[in-house]
Amino acid sequence: MLVKSKSPLMPRRAVIGAVLPLLGLAARPAQAARVFRFDHTQGRLEFIARHLLVLSSTGQFSRFACELILDPERPETARVAVQVETASIAHAYPGAADLLRSPAYFDAERWPIARFSGRAKPGGRIEAFELAGPLEMRGVIQPVTMQARLSGRRRDAATGAEIVDCTARGEISRTAFGMTSDMLATGDRVQLAVSVSLVIG
Repeated sequence: MLVKSKSPLMPRRAVIGAVLPLLGLAARPAQAARVFRFDHTQGRLEFIARHLLVLSSTGQFSRFACELILDPERPETARVAVQVETASIAHAYPGAADLLRSPAYFDAERWPIARFSGRAKPGGRIEAFELAGPLEMRGVIQPVTMQARLSGRRRDAATGAEIVDCTARGEISRTAFGMTSDMLATGDRVQLAVSVSLVIG
């Protein structure tokens, strides 16, 4: 299945309006579920690649928007929707960001947006649960599973709000999305990592 999108990263309100029908939540709101919205100003979205089997490098996307719908008492009902601006790659290696934006990799000019929509799998708990769903990138859609964790509950000294650290990690095959360049130097498997602190109470 191929889906083509050339629209820039949508404003947060537009993202929310598009996400709720997609997740089927507008007609079936969860009583105790809460909606957490965050973006690149509040969290990090990184990707880690292996090189020559011994080295690794980490890059990140500096523009993305995410909506997480979560009931702490029922983590199996969690849902997430993420939009990423592929041209917003930041990387420490000289020239790496431009290379990754090129047609050989993310092809950011042709495919400016990557999307992930995930639902929790049964059997999880609030400390650790899986989010599985389609990842759309470069016009290709592949299933991806992210391992999510909520930990480090604490009180904000200034506001008294309860805060929890949320992380999610997964792995994709870059060749499955048509990124077949430089296979001798860079491995096929790429790790994805998201981290954010959420105010839960």
